[in-house]
Amino acid sequence: MIVSEYAAPFRRRAQQSAEIEKVWLKSVYRAEIIKMGLEKAGSLNGLGRELGYRSRIHPGWSVLQILLGNQAFPAEKLRRLADFINYPYHEILQHQTNPRRITPENTRDALLKANLWCYVPK
Repeated sequence: MIVSEYAAPFRRRAQQSAEIEKVWLKSVYRAEIIKMGLEKAGSLNGLGRELGYRSRIHPGWSVLQILLGNQAFPAEKLRRLADFINYPYHEILQHQTNPRRITPENTRDALLKANLWCYVPK
């Protein structure tokens, strides 16, 4: 019983640090900031390389998965994106959301609104 009392604060800290590692953003905001990155980088693969993805064939694959809401932003990559587009990281974090709130319909609407219709899944 004493062990569990001492372990509780460590578990809480571990959970907090795990939450910081992955960032889920609202669909509309996620599409907007990725669009800014795409405009500056010139392509999806170019943006992937700028964020530090190293795949030889398709470095933009992870960026595409993030754009479509299939995976969260790793915090390190989100910081790189913020630096790349000259946008304050703390302002981006204000647009976090619960992953359950990201739906295909919200993502589709956000992509169309940001004029990224070419990324809408069929």
